[in-house]
Amino acid sequence: MENFPLFQLIIFFLISAAVTWLAGITLAKTTDSIDHRFGLGDALGGLILLGISGSLPEIAVVWSAATHGHIPVIIGTLLGGIAIQTLIIVIFDLAVKGKKPLSYLVGSMELSFETIFAMVITALAVLAAFIPSTRNVFNIHPLSMVIFIAWILGLLVIDKIRNNRRFSQTAEDALPGRKHKERRKAGIQSFYTGKTTLHIILVFLFASVLTLIAGFVLEESGTAIADKLGIGSGIFAATFIALVTALPEISTGLESIFIGDHHLAISDIMGGNAFMITLFLLGDIVAGKPVLSSAGQLDISLGILGIVMMSVYTFSFLAKLKKRHFRLGMDSLLEILIYILGIFLFFR
Repeated sequence: MENFPLFQLIIFFLISAAVTWLAGITLAKTTDSIDHRFGLGDALGGLILLGISGSLPEIAVVWSAATHGHIPVIIGTLLGGIAIQTLIIVIFDLAVKGKKPLSYLVGSMELSFETIFAMVITALAVLAAFIPSTRNVFNIHPLSMVIFIAWILGLLVIDKIRNNRRFSQTAEDALPGRKHKERRKAGIQSFYTGKTTLHIILVFLFASVLTLIAGFVLEESGTAIADKLGIGSGIFAATFIALVTALPEISTGLESIFIGDHHLAISDIMGGNAFMITLFLLGDIVAGKPVLSSAGQLDISLGILGIVMMSVYTFSFLAKLKKRHFRLGMDSLLEILIYILGIFLFFR
């Protein structure tokens, strides 16, 4: 797309962003319905299905970038996406009604464990940047495989934690709302009431194809825009592309907040953070070389920024701070400050 003028590239980027957003919302709804009808629940298969369907935009971007050799785009989208997706929780906090912040309403050890799990997975990706590309296994980074295995094992551990009441206790006046299992027991969303299972699967497949196509256009047009503006493709991916691929999470998360499923909104964000890092394995396979070995100082800094931002919420879930300032909890205000400071230093 390098031959297209900047104006047309921006139009392509915005259209693909809109398709990603709308198709992503449809994917979330159809995935829940398929999950409910086939009784997948919190079994490993159900968790993997939720992870893949929720990250299809990132999968498409990674596949396209790896195919065209745009390695900085892969690293920027995935490591930069951690910070962006964590920042989304600030939007959820702002949307919460009442005098208490979101972290207090959902505060439990269960969410802290889920956040620590995402932090560990991200830390492995940061460590992988220090391993040279010559140390690979069939052109795959050894830590890319370790990350994927750790994610599978982590899902099993998180599932056990979710089933342990000791870790799910909250304050008496907290309002966590429904969790994953409780939402599934409540039934299928009204949008698909009366629809056959075949109809839902076809809608899921159609939304998946649209998402993948939009992801390819997003990566190609985004890379071309970055080149024409003289911005590093990695920085553009870590900010604009990462934000666009997170649009479905914003919509579905806000929907959860509006109906009172506060715990679910944050749990889906942290689960998405953990799964997103596993896509480095896909990048290695498609690109034919260890992607994370190409990470530079900026990429490492983006990964550390994401870890720091998640650590703030890990603490706030346990501390249960009650006060809000400017309709936000102290943790969300700190997240905004950390992200702005981090991006300012990166551009410097």
